[in-house]
Amino acid sequence: MYIHDEHEDEPMNSNERMLWTGGHGVLLLLVLAGIAFVSGYWAILPALGPAAYLLVLDAHSSDNAPAKVATSYGAALVIGWVAYQAIAQGIAPTTIEPMSEPGLRLVGSALVAFAGTTTVFYILHTHQPMAFVAAFTTAIGALPTIQSLVVAVTAALFMAGIQAARRRYSPEFSSSPGQTNARLFEM
Repeated sequence: MYIHDEHEDEPMNSNERMLWTGGHGVLLLLVLAGIAFVSGYWAILPALGPAAYLLVLDAHSSDNAPAKVATSYGAALVIGWVAYQAIAQGIAPTTIEPMSEPGLRLVGSALVAFAGTTTVFYILHTHQPMAFVAAFTTAIGALPTIQSLVVAVTAALFMAGIQAARRRYSPEFSSSPGQTNARLFEM
């Protein structure tokens, strides 16, 4: 039995919205920083930090649905890692000389990662601009091992889970009493 709350249909005021948005941002950054600290893979912060920023600012966008976030960032990280392994394996981005063959290989790896990520996004009909940052970070060798890739993809899955929780529990997403949670995970 559903009991209608008289304040349920009122829009959120700016203070409530600020609390939900701020809490969402703090939680995302704490999770990313915690994963980076525990794993030692600090490249997770530049790879996924911009994504956390966009998720906080535009949580309502259909492109920021949890399933799309998980798929987009997971694909971008994997594509970047595969490009690095295929083209520039073993080259550390901080050790290359200007105008050198290793530098050209890193640039080629990044370009292949961008092309692959663009193709996947076209197929998925999604728009995740910050996923290109994740693909780039991985493509230049900042996450060079399979372990670092798994940790980064896990961090992206945590981000998607936090996005799902915000969409589920935040009053800014509530609507009619008969609403289902199916829209939370729509692609």
